[in-house]
Amino acid sequence: MEEGKKQSHNARMQRKKEVVDAAIERAQEERGIVILITGNGKGKTTSAFGTLYRALGHGHRAGVVQFIKGTQATGEVVFLRQHPASAAVQYHAMATGFTWNTQNWDTDKRAADEAWAQAASMLADPALNLVVLDELTYMLKYNYLDTATVVDAIRARPSMQTVIITGRAAKPELLELADTVSEIADCKHAFKAGVKAQPGIDF
Repeated sequence: MEEGKKQSHNARMQRKKEVVDAAIERAQEERGIVILITGNGKGKTTSAFGTLYRALGHGHRAGVVQFIKGTQATGEVVFLRQHPASAAVQYHAMATGFTWNTQNWDTDKRAADEAWAQAASMLADPALNLVVLDELTYMLKYNYLDTATVVDAIRARPSMQTVIITGRAAKPELLELADTVSEIADCKHAFKAGVKAQPGIDF
């Protein structure tokens, strides 16, 4: 690279550093946050479990409730159960499969209520640094759970507890509640091109 371009690059990086340093200086509040990972793209649950494993790496305790999923073993859960760190995780799966497979609202409602009871207990536990509510958005979309009840429980959680919510079609109440919202877009997906879902990649 030419010397002049190097100097210009260094100047840009210095300005960027000043902006980043100022942002870090402003962010001094310490509390748990609500993270919402939504959108039609692939990777919402995977992202949540990535943060779970990050938390475990720091010695944190966590709770996980998987709504909808649970009838098929996923790599994330298999690994968690095999790992010694699983002792620091409370785990519950609704284990009814996808609602479009069961096609039984009453059965799904009972399973949702049981799963929510587990989630509510976790949200009230100050010993848990992180609570993952995987696919919770579906429970609200199909009215298996009352949105106001869920929002109130999350708001009332211990101050240092972080909550991660995943799922498509997040309700406006969740968007308003969340401190961080990531929307994963569905730009392209191998499954739509006829590629079979693969263990270790897709589940």
